[in-house]
Amino acid sequence: MQRPKGNDVRRASFDGPPDLAPYFRNGRLETIPAKGERRLAVLRHIARLFVEGRDYAEAEVNQMLQRVYGDHATLRRYLVDAGLMRRERNTYRRD
Repeated sequence: MQRPKGNDVRRASFDGPPDLAPYFRNGRLETIPAKGERRLAVLRHIARLFVEGRDYAEAEVNQMLQRVYGDHATLRRYLVDAGLMRRERNTYRRD
């Protein structure tokens, strides 16, 4: 079996829509798109890490997001701002 080259390596390690592959490497988010539909698509993909309707402690959310992106606080804030996660006190929920 031949090893994928170039962008194919990135895609091979990315479990998501092909158009989002440029933003990920080895399963981690490399960069957050500046704005618009691309950012929302990336955030929707990341939100799938969380089970709908389940409450998560802030520390648990941080731990899960750190696996995906170094700046978990920014990513968490973007998820809340986009309406993909809801925050009440120190509890988060994906609806």
